[in-house]
Amino acid sequence: MVAEKDIIVAFELGSSAIRGIAGRKEADGSFHILAIDQEQISGSIRRGTIYNINKTTSAITRIKERLNERLSVNIKRAYVGVAGQSVHTVFNKVSKSYDTKVKVTQEIIDSLMDTNRAVQYPDREILEVAPQEYHLGIDTASDPIGIQVDKIDGRYLNIIARSILQENIRRCMRDADLEVVELFITPLEVAKALLPDTDKRSGCALVDIGAETTTVAIFTKNILRHLATIPLGGKNVTNDIATLKKVEVEEAEAIKLKYGKAIAPVEKEENPKMIRISNDRNVSEEEIQRITSARYDEIISNVWNQIDKGKWQNDLLSGITITGGASYMSDMAEALAKMNNIDANKIKTAKELLSTMPCDPRVNKTAKGFNAAIALLMQGSENCIGEDIVADEPFTEPKEEVVSGTVTEEIVVVTSEDPKNEEEQKEETKGEGKKEKKSKGPGFISKIGNILGKLVNEEDE
Repeated sequence: MVAEKDIIVAFELGSSAIRGIAGRKEADGSFHILAIDQEQISGSIRRGTIYNINKTTSAITRIKERLNERLSVNIKRAYVGVAGQSVHTVFNKVSKSYDTKVKVTQEIIDSLMDTNRAVQYPDREILEVAPQEYHLGIDTASDPIGIQVDKIDGRYLNIIARSILQENIRRCMRDADLEVVELFITPLEVAKALLPDTDKRSGCALVDIGAETTTVAIFTKNILRHLATIPLGGKNVTNDIATLKKVEVEEAEAIKLKYGKAIAPVEKEENPKMIRISNDRNVSEEEIQRITSARYDEIISNVWNQIDKGKWQNDLLSGITITGGASYMSDMAEALAKMNNIDANKIKTAKELLSTMPCDPRVNKTAKGFNAAIALLMQGSENCIGEDIVADEPFTEPKEEVVSGTVTEEIVVVTSEDPKNEEEQKEETKGEGKKEKKSKGPGFISKIGNILGKLVNEEDE
């Protein structure tokens, strides 16, 4: 139980920025935001996977120190989110048959789950399991306990990711002198924070467009049905402008935010508005909008591919909610609706949670991009401040896993530019050796010998 003065801390490790947040849980269950902070990063985290251990650790350390200073506390641990290109779902079925009809018990359900969790995937680990309905002959049930059966199929959606993903997160947090209280799957926590249960029951999708990845999470009957991560995001749009217009990335980002659109002009303008760019050059707004809309078409097309291939479109009665830093592009909702000819009223843009929550007066409530960090914070329950904290487990190199089970392919994006091989992005981790035993201090005789030795050396000099 959270005490009145306890402070909870969470970190979101994004591809464009690392964000830290501290808050206090009130008696009614609501959160009071005490402080927020972020570090813009470049190249340290690629598509949600930590690439540079040192730079990521340094950014986390600086955020921690600034939060400590603002709150006059000593943050010792935090909740952290897991996301990235390798995070996706894999369907699995486990069956049990009996010679005679038996009554389904909790032990049977637990046994099915244990068998499912024992499935191993090459270079992957199961982060969490989303049970689907249980099949009992021709019937299905979400809670089969007490039903007589001679066969039961447990159907599961295993959320998996590369083993290196969690290992690198824990290593960076430990190197920043922070214990990981718990690792949460960021897309699921964002869905909990942004999607009402009524939407998840009637059917909806959450599309989170980040800097380098876009995550699609689909829910029906209040159950997660599909989770996929597409290796495309807002940075691809920025890089297109930088490459085609031969400007620096920083300038391209500013141009994108000010003039970009997700839908290109239908007709070419006779007198287009011109934009002044570096090296005394001019480019039309229309040209920029055609560049940005082309890449957003690609992102949206891949989003719809995830929805279509699972035949989910007709089940999304509550529509689609979009969030993420790259979702703020002008005409984004209209572009998403136009791509598949659905009612634009069914496309909703998620609100900024920070603007709706009670905050310390020093917190900038207009800051954007903190939805994921707040979602992680809201799941926290343990105090993260103080000295009397048990240290995190020492880092060990992941063991080679036994290959078994079946893995579906990760998301393949239909694009004109090939995404980088994820293997090139994987940061190899090295396990720490055992700590050397502390030797005993010198005895009395040894100390006298050392003193006499020093005197002799001084005389020789």
